[in-house]
Amino acid sequence: MTILKLALVLGLMAGAASAAPQTAHDLRTRLDSFRTAQAFDCRNVSCKRLRSCAEACFKLHQCGQTVRDGDNDGIPCENLCRSRC
Repeated sequence: MTILKLALVLGLMAGAASAAPQTAHDLRTRLDSFRTAQAFDCRNVSCKRLRSCAEACFKLHQCGQTVRDGDNDGIPCENLCRSRC
């Protein structure tokens, strides 16, 4: 299912639950957390192949990939992240 179709379905479901109509911006905002959760997985790839600090944090904390924090300072993939997750 494409993101647009999913947005439409979620919008219809949300519209049924509340009387307020949903705008496209509102639907995109609601889908952001869904897209983020779906975008990350626990495959073990190098930090150079990751797209964001959020993905590095996900792999460190959710997947237990301690290799992401080689110097144990709490900052994974220092090429992407500047502070602790």
